[in-house]
Amino acid sequence: MNINDLAIKFEDFKRTRSKHSDIQITDNTEVILDGCRRVIRYDENEICLELPSVGITIVGMKLKIHNFSVGGVIIEGDIHSITFISKEEL
Repeated sequence: MNINDLAIKFEDFKRTRSKHSDIQITDNTEVILDGCRRVIRYDENEICLELPSVGITIVGMKLKIHNFSVGGVIIEGDIHSITFISKEEL
């Protein structure tokens, strides 16, 4: 396999990976999201994020975003609800 074939496979992998997001919820205190594209709204009671195929709104109290890295977000606080939003509504 030459370097060009490897580069093409890597680009295909990135394209496939970026169409999905993984969400892990721990009790009502933490949400871990992989695949976050951008933060739409953020305050201590509501966080709205754009994911590859949908949006997500997290409502609660004392919400904080930690560890905003390349596509990864950790949200901590007293989480009351999580709502998925269509891309058109963002």
